[in-house]
Parts: sequence; structure tokens; C-alpha cells
Amino acid sequence: MYKLLLATDRPEVIETFNAVKSWELMGFHTPRMASTISEAMNSLDRHHADAVVMAFSPEDEAELMAYLNASHPITPVVEPEIRPALMEQRLAELRHLLSRMHADFSNDDFGEADMLQLCRREFFRALMNGRIREKADVKRYLHLLRSRMDAEKPCVVLELAMAPGDDYLSGRWHYGPERLELALRNFFGAELNGMRMLPVLLPGDRIELMACPMTGNETVQSMTSVVSDHAQSCMAHVRDYLDLDLHIANIRVLPALTALAINH
Repeated sequence: MYKLLLATDRPEVIETFNAVKSWELMGFHTPRMASTISEAMNSLDRHHADAVVMAFSPEDEAELMAYLNASHPITPVVEPEIRPALMEQRLAELRHLLSRMHADFSNDDFGEADMLQLCRREFFRALMNGRIREKADVKRYLHLLRSRMDAEKPCVVLELAMAPGDDYLSGRWHYGPERLELALRNFFGAELNGMRMLPVLLPGDRIELMACPMTGNETVQSMTSVVSDHAQSCMAHVRDYLDLDLHIANIRVLPALTALAINH
């Protein structure tokens, strides 16, 4: 069973957790409690926690998140719900993530951090493919998956297209879309000027490159110029090494990452 730390000073959140009667059936020990951020930090230093449920003031949450980023960078963080039924849904979601992270991998080089990274990529693919409905869901998943992308700052999405009539994916490339996306991540994926660059291969042979500021960084000036220059350099390498000729077909500047949610 997994161990939770409930870190909150909100009585309504504590009341919701006290109302839960089936922790073992959900796969968790009864959570430890911390009512201040100092108590939470002390608990995390002394006791193992598989995940943290956190609800403080924005200032205190920022301080506790900075500590988690420094000392527990892959520990999932859950935003609590007041309605017990919805909180149980969030806990089921957390249990599924923890089960994936703690699976018995046959490859010793693939561990919890690698699985968390894989889950992040799945989330961003779903987000860019229009499968995340609400703004709140974007923020919630970023916390849960410990992504450092900032949901509230402007971001850039580039659509990369192949030459008309190019049968690269259906003809010349024989290794499947997953391998191609991995290859594209090796070329395009980077942290540059305070932004994270993430290429995604979407249904219909669509290739998009998202650039989003990281938390703690100021919004980058001339974002489109920085991202376009990076894309042009990477596309030249892709052409040389993969014989895949790409060009920038469209550039979108979004007011925030949450604008990719369907009901934004």
C-alpha cells in the first residue's frame, strides 16, 4: 500500500479526509497529517511519502513546492477536492500513476523517474490532441506529474509539415510512430531560454512543437523568434540524419498552456 502525506491547514479538506473509511481498499495507508509547511517538510525528511496532498495559501504552497522540487522532484502532488466522491476519483487516479511508477521493470535502466516522464509525454500528447477538457485539469495534471511547465504563461506551438506527397511515415519509415516521436524528441527536445521544447507526433501524421516557459522563469521576449530559430536548426539535422524534410507550416502564440484545454 502507498503512503500519503496530507499537508493542509484547511478544516474542510481535513474533514473530507477524515470521512474516508476505506483507505486500505483504495490501496493507501491512513495518511500522515501536517498542518504547516514546516511540519510537512519535517515529515517528508523523516518519513517516506509516495505522494503529497497539498492545500495551503498560494505563498505557502509555492514555498513547499520549491522544497519538493529540490528534495523530492518525482513525488506526485495532488490538489484535494472537498466533495468526498471526487476526492476518491483523484485518489484512484493517483493510485494508477503510482502503480505505473513502481512497476517491476525488466530493464534496470528504466525506473520511476523514467515512467513519470513517459506519463508526462502521454499527458502533453493528449493535451495537444484536444483530449483535456478543463483548464483546472491542465493545472492538476502538471502538479500530479511534477512537470515544471508553467500553465499560466504564454506559450508557442509550431506545426511542422512534410513536403506535399511525401510518403515518409507510410513508406520510407518502417519503425512506427512511437520510434519517430522518440527520434524527434532527441532532435527538438530541449530547455532553451527558460522554455521547454516538446515535439509531439499526433494522429494524421501531424507534428507539433510546443514551447512553454518553465516555472520560476520570466516570460521570454521574442518567443516565436527563439522557437523558430531552434526549429530551423533542428529541422536541418532531421533532414541530414533521417532524410525527413520538414518546414514550419503554422505558428500559434497561446495566452497560456491552459488554452489548449477544450473548454478554455
